[in-house]
Amino acid sequence: MLPRQLASTLILCCTLTLLTGCWDRVEIDQRGFVVGVGVDSPGDGSKDLFEGTYQIIVPGGLKMNAGSSGGQSNNTNSHAGQAFFNMSTTENSMPAIASKIAARTSRSPYFEHLKMIIISNEIAKVKGNLSNILDFYLRNSEMRRGVQILIADGKASDMLNIHPNNESTSVSYISSIAKNNQKTNYMLPQSRIGDVHEFLVKKESFVIQMIKRDNGGVTLNGSALFDGNTKQFIGFLSGVETQGLNFVTNRIKGGIVEAKMNEQPIAFKVERSNRKLYVQPANNGILHFTIKIIVEGTLEKSVANIDPSDGKTIETLESELQDTLTTTTTKVIKKLQHTYKKDAMGLGSYLFQNHYKMWKPIADNWESGAHLFSEADIDVQFKVIIRRVGNIFETTRE
Repeated sequence: MLPRQLASTLILCCTLTLLTGCWDRVEIDQRGFVVGVGVDSPGDGSKDLFEGTYQIIVPGGLKMNAGSSGGQSNNTNSHAGQAFFNMSTTENSMPAIASKIAARTSRSPYFEHLKMIIISNEIAKVKGNLSNILDFYLRNSEMRRGVQILIADGKASDMLNIHPNNESTSVSYISSIAKNNQKTNYMLPQSRIGDVHEFLVKKESFVIQMIKRDNGGVTLNGSALFDGNTKQFIGFLSGVETQGLNFVTNRIKGGIVEAKMNEQPIAFKVERSNRKLYVQPANNGILHFTIKIIVEGTLEKSVANIDPSDGKTIETLESELQDTLTTTTTKVIKKLQHTYKKDAMGLGSYLFQNHYKMWKPIADNWESGAHLFSEADIDVQFKVIIRRVGNIFETTRE
């Protein structure tokens, strides 16, 4: 019995060592909660360097300034009453930046509550920079896969240095705007770090949400285009071009489409959009794609002195909207095919997943080599259905 009891005691002792789960505990009041990161090129033009800016929360300031604007961005510790402060430093890598900032603040940077990473378009132009920047955050055990990635048209640190009236921090303000793609189709859905990571390990071009300063605030209209092979930023798409791309890639969640009838503007609120994609090889070896898109919604603004409840009038309105959407999507397709020669539409991915035998012999020449994507024949066909015309039939009567 004694050996058995001794063995049981030893097993229990060993088990106790496995239950010590707080060996790396840090008290919450000792953590520096980083909610936003901005990455720029150093102002002195140094090569192989990154300028990193951290937006760090001041818990006491959040409580005092709930619902009001935040702090100042002066690269120093915060003043009393501020909800956040920004700190910047320059180093060769993201881990080195985190280490250097940790040596300058009483609370070491903690990334579990990180909401977004903003990267300037200048730093993203350099081959390998996007991968090098995100690698640190992807490997960090404190990180979440839902962190938002934005490409700045200008300095990333400028985006973190805004003072919103209705949010406690600039990061919260930007994050709230990024979720408004159900109200506008001129910007992309949120670009999360997990999704961007998938693009980085593939060889297909992609787009990321863009951000730029606008009248004291920011706007997220438009998108940033990246080369699938080099992972370099190669250019911006405007808000209207992004709208067309959203329809083609079936990423529409809502928003307004504007057209004209009798030289007067009409507005159509999108409620549903569905895309179907078809492909056929043509006789000359060029692929022919047909993209059929059905859009349903409500008439938000009509033309004076017409009755939108009339069947023929509805048909005319639908036709005008169809023409407008066809023109918008055709322009962005031509820009991707002939200006950038990059398949941010996901046609190559569609071929890989649904027509692999057709895809395999052309894969190496899709976006490079013979540039078969640029030669592809792409036909977009819209069907607009106005389900409702609003609460009134006429605005005025002559």
